[in-house]
Amino acid sequence: MLYRPITSTPYLKSGDYCEIPPCRALAPYVCCFWGSESSDKDNATRLVIPDTCMDIIISVDHSNNTCTASFCALDDRTYQSSIRESKVSTFGIRFYGWCAMLFTSESFRNTKNKAYSADDFFLGMTTELIDIVHRFDTLTERAGEAEKNLLRRLDTRRSSSDLMNVINDMITFQSRIKISDIARRNVISERKMQRLFEESVGVSPKTFSDLIRYQLVWQEVSKGSADILDMVEKYGYTDQAHLLNDFRKRHGMTPKQAFSCAMSDFYKTV
Repeated sequence: MLYRPITSTPYLKSGDYCEIPPCRALAPYVCCFWGSESSDKDNATRLVIPDTCMDIIISVDHSNNTCTASFCALDDRTYQSSIRESKVSTFGIRFYGWCAMLFTSESFRNTKNKAYSADDFFLGMTTELIDIVHRFDTLTERAGEAEKNLLRRLDTRRSSSDLMNVINDMITFQSRIKISDIARRNVISERKMQRLFEESVGVSPKTFSDLIRYQLVWQEVSKGSADILDMVEKYGYTDQAHLLNDFRKRHGMTPKQAFSCAMSDFYKTV
């Protein structure tokens, strides 16, 4: 796979949070299925960073026996997500940001940085996913049943070859290529490209390209062996300050601080 985005806590694998990959048929469209558990003792926040993905999230609050289904559109900013002080079980489906459109007929225009009721975009699917979460306890079981649902609803006819070719270029060239050059490579006008991204992804082509570049930088930083000067050249930044400012804008902290936070979560689970 050319590109797989990661969260701010890529090493967090515990009873509280876990990810599993989708089946081969869904791998081009779904980044992962994930689950988390919180207890009455939890009182913390987690850093949510731009991951170029969109999520359906089913949350069961066991303290009052309620269930909610939300949809988080694509984000281009970092924020702190509160862990509620109650026993909550969560099941999530994380779509690649350019693939959620294959499971809904709704437009993603003006959805950036917003959360909705899942019914607003996935009416019908929401009820079935809630039923799956009620009937099955483990992440593996829930993911297996959700896969059947997604495969029934997958409609590749909604896909745009122009959009997919543009995104492939962004990933292949690691976002070093200008938007105007991508348009020429794919024989598509910049205006049409803008319209495709707004409808299918919710952000502009430039914003999405920048987010891919940020993610690629973060993946190197998260491994602990990244050299800032090497990455400046590799990812086409003007200079070191440009890279550091862009990373801080997306992640809310410096690369060194981000790596330290990621490793602190790793040591909590070993």
